[in-house]
Amino acid sequence: MNETLVQALGFVALGLNLFASFTTNDNRMRAVICLSCLTFSIHYTLLGAVVAGLNLLINSFRALVSLKYKGLKVFYLFLAVQIAMSVYFYSEPRDVLPAIASIISCYALFIAEGMRMRIAFLICTLTWMVNAVLVGSYGGLLNDMFNATMLSITIFRLKKQQKIQIQTN
Repeated sequence: MNETLVQALGFVALGLNLFASFTTNDNRMRAVICLSCLTFSIHYTLLGAVVAGLNLLINSFRALVSLKYKGLKVFYLFLAVQIAMSVYFYSEPRDVLPAIASIISCYALFIAEGMRMRIAFLICTLTWMVNAVLVGSYGGLLNDMFNATMLSITIFRLKKQQKIQIQTN
């Protein structure tokens, strides 16, 4: 497929992610994140990063499941699927990055809360960012830079809020 069209698909996924981050409806946000992950899945697969594409395909479904379900059982189910799939399709060292990122985000979605969840998502985003550079995904890189910035700001705000609560107690 034409390199320009493949990169354009990454920018479409970035646009969906930006839209999701600005919507105030949680269910709509998760649905749009699902579409963004699906679009990035196709984008990365067309760039030749099959393990990244498959992990993003699972991540899109996982975003919808996380609307209703939390806890260790669901975490272990998705963890097993993502590890098995990543090992089966592994072909080069860079394939480890999307697997690690997906495991961290799985933990964040199903187990972590508050600050711990955001820190896990930040680590996940930074891992995806390295993957985007290695694979050559311009839309993926911009998406991860945006996500890392927003998560860093949110973590800073939460830490500031915690300090204020400690001082007033």
